[in-house]
Amino acid sequence: MSGDPEQEYFADGMVEEITTALSRFRWLFVIARNSSFTFKGKAVDIKEVGRRLGVRYVLQGGGAQGVGESSHHGPVD
Repeated sequence: MSGDPEQEYFADGMVEEITTALSRFRWLFVIARNSSFTFKGKAVDIKEVGRRLGVRYVLQGGGAQGVGESSHHGPVD
């Protein structure tokens, strides 16, 4: 996010909460946080992430403090 350790900690916590919430849906295949975090901070193609994790959908997002949020999701194939 901003390089601020507190912001980083907050963002990681949000990812953890979202991952946990999504994993409660039995019909969703959710990759473990540790697997998805291998891509943290790296510029990678979202389709490549999907292929490497063996998933069809990838949820990707970002936020800017005070400006709003953006997220991208959809099929990676």
